[in-house]
Amino acid sequence: MSSAAVALAEIPCFVEAPVTIASPEERLRDLVHELRQPLSSIDAIAYYLEMTLPAGQCEARQYMSQLQRLVADTNTILERSVGTERKGCARAAAIR
Repeated sequence: MSSAAVALAEIPCFVEAPVTIASPEERLRDLVHELRQPLSSIDAIAYYLEMTLPAGQCEARQYMSQLQRLVADTNTILERSVGTERKGCARAAAIR
């Protein structure tokens, strides 16, 4: 009697999620979301530095305040970008 060695090999089974292509609106929302995190950190650092600077550091305080205003302006621009995109999509949906 001869015996043959049998090797069992497991074949991996991968289930792939359906490939979806993000719409321009989704990509814009993702970009705005990703940009807000570092802006928030910059704003917090500027606030902290402004609060901890010695009283005689007027020029540095002004720079920190200016930095916070720039962050706020950038956040406004980002919000308007998302708002404009949403209005455009709503308008396009209404036309269809």
